[in-house]
Amino acid sequence: MRFTKPRRLEDGETLDDFCSGVEVVDDWARNRAPYAKKRGSAIVYVSFAATEEKSVAGFYSLSSHSIIRSSVGGGWLKRNAPSSIPVFLLGMLGVNQQYQGTGLGSMLLRDAVVRSLSAAGTVGAKALVVDPADEGVQGFYLHYGFLEIPGMDTMYIPLKLPE
Repeated sequence: MRFTKPRRLEDGETLDDFCSGVEVVDDWARNRAPYAKKRGSAIVYVSFAATEEKSVAGFYSLSSHSIIRSSVGGGWLKRNAPSSIPVFLLGMLGVNQQYQGTGLGSMLLRDAVVRSLSAAGTVGAKALVVDPADEGVQGFYLHYGFLEIPGMDTMYIPLKLPE
């Protein structure tokens, strides 16, 4: 199955009919996503099935974020970092139930990483972080190279730019 390249959720668009089967993701999609841009708290990116561009097949949100250095138990993320470690937050990522298992989640994650790398080259950020909803979701991120932050439930992937 083919999907459109993720694009920003436009003014007036909603995710009212979005259903991933994960309550926290679905609640955020329906009730908070349309207001994230207005409030300046996140940018929501949406993708559609190439054959049916009416309902959202999947989405993710990105925002700037920081992690207090003293809350990190050690490791690369903490090493040589300021007291507030600059990162990007992958706040939500969801795939509509009918499109799960098609590779859309991987495509959305890749797009989020690429956008984060590009932004890190402009404003500086050490990693892309995520707070997985459950162990199954944690396994998804582990599969794609995310690491657990010592002392936290958060995971990260380094945003290393070529030198």
